[in-house]
Amino acid sequence: MAIMVLVLLASFIPSVLLFLFLRKNKDDGDYRKSCDKLLWQGVLIATAVGLADAAVVLLWRLTGIGEKNRIVDLLFRTFVVNATVEETMKFLTGKKFIKKDLAKVSRLDVIAYMAIAAMGFGLFEDIFYMFQTNIGQILVRGFLMGHVGYGMIMGRLYGKGMKEGKTLYKVLGILIPILLHGLYNFSLGEDLPEVFNFVVVTETFIVTAYLIYSIFFIRKKRNDPEFTDPIYPEKKALSE
Repeated sequence: MAIMVLVLLASFIPSVLLFLFLRKNKDDGDYRKSCDKLLWQGVLIATAVGLADAAVVLLWRLTGIGEKNRIVDLLFRTFVVNATVEETMKFLTGKKFIKKDLAKVSRLDVIAYMAIAAMGFGLFEDIFYMFQTNIGQILVRGFLMGHVGYGMIMGRLYGKGMKEGKTLYKVLGILIPILLHGLYNFSLGEDLPEVFNFVVVTETFIVTAYLIYSIFFIRKKRNDPEFTDPIYPEKKALSE
């Protein structure tokens, strides 16, 4: 068990480094405090997800639909119970911090908040996976940071929707992570055609590549007013 704990802690390193990177987006004490609090919100997100999952699964079982069709049951559990509940909880948590800092929040802040919300949940979830998996899988989960990739996508699209006043991008900001998350979990289902193994590998590559791209993108945009200035400057003026 001691070895597994050490491996788990080692798997946290990429997330901790990325958290420190995002926390340095701007020299603002309130922003950094929000980042710190948001990371610890992962515990609350996981608790909320657990309770919501239990309620949804109970209602689903009462319908009896899943007992009649294994694929329908797998679709519901992966796209609704897993993906929709988890991504919605992460989104709502990140949005809470965005609204709290609405007079100063920038597009980079939105990306960071959504990514850190996903990161906090992912780290807490990894603790439970430690008891269900092996050393290799623990390290892979930790270094790929799949939840953070979804969070980056969410933050980029939602921030764009806020900046441009377009609801479509805000909807896509939550919808695309749900679809990607659900497809990934579904593709891991037992007794599915081998093509779904390809889907898992392909999606993992795409999300990881996007995560790496996002890191360089954020670094590049740290001096770009389009991404660092407040999205709603009029709210900042009103608060002064």
